[in-house]
Amino acid sequence: MGTGTDVGKTYVTACLARGLRDSGCPVLALKPIESGVETGIAGDAGVIATAAGHDALLSPWRFRAAVSPHLAARKEQVRLDLAEIVRWVHSEEDRTCSEISLVELAGGAYSPLGDGATNVDLALALEPAIWLLIAPDSLGVLHDVTTTLLALPRKPDAVILSGARPPDQSSGGNAAELAHLGIVDVLDVVAAGTRSSAKAVQWLRDCQMYMSAHK
Repeated sequence: MGTGTDVGKTYVTACLARGLRDSGCPVLALKPIESGVETGIAGDAGVIATAAGHDALLSPWRFRAAVSPHLAARKEQVRLDLAEIVRWVHSEEDRTCSEISLVELAGGAYSPLGDGATNVDLALALEPAIWLLIAPDSLGVLHDVTTTLLALPRKPDAVILSGARPPDQSSGGNAAELAHLGIVDVLDVVAAGTRSSAKAVQWLRDCQMYMSAHK
């Protein structure tokens, strides 16, 4: 999940998917909800699927309007039902032989999906799961990470900074400052032009092995 919109979630997800695939780990990459996509265009779901090495798995919840998911769905008279979305994710997992599933949410952590439902509610419905909080390595991230951490019902398992945005004078120093201020220790910074994140990939594989051993 992200601290907001256009913070680099797709960029980081693609880097993680590519790194897992390169390490020999079968990976599934899904984006169940996506707005701002034309009919027949794979969009972000296609980007992360390509990085994972499989065909784009396009869900029923893809909308043309480039607005909040709940507004895009409303324009097309579609209701975003969390239970249906979770069933779709699990059905795609059951059809594949992936060891790790990466599920990219649409928008920020508290972007609404409907009346009384947000991305956080979807993340909770997908539990047990590893929560990665993605934030941009750019000005304003200290505030955005702090407020998101305060709002979340549980701590994310890791925080990753993305270099998908054009760099500014804060870029490159935000991870150290988040740690210095006692806000959070950042798992990794995925800089612009990075193919994968070796540190985050190994961390994910270790988490997956732990979860598998304690089922």
